[in-house]
Amino acid sequence: MRAPVLSLILLAALAACGGKEDPAATAAPAAGGFDIKVDGVAYAATLTPTATGTSLKVTRPSQPMTYDEGALAKQVAGQFCSGRGKRLAPWSLGQFAGDGWTFDGGCA
Repeated sequence: MRAPVLSLILLAALAACGGKEDPAATAAPAAGGFDIKVDGVAYAATLTPTATGTSLKVTRPSQPMTYDEGALAKQVAGQFCSGRGKRLAPWSLGQFAGDGWTFDGGCA
């Protein structure tokens, strides 16, 4: 009985990241997320429900991101959230995970 309620809460949290488009951050559905363009380079941002809210993963489809691109990944994540009338969760710490950066907390 608790699992359906938790699922509904997580879906509501994910839906809360919806909003109006920001022209600086083009967001079109892409495989696994949304395309965000920064300086002409496309990045993918994917929101995933977690036990404590959402997680936002930023990747670059053309080439895997590297450990030293945390600031760039945070910029992309911020544009993704602002395109939905939100901001990147202030408590969100970025973690490098192989091919991209993950921000626990997603959009707030």
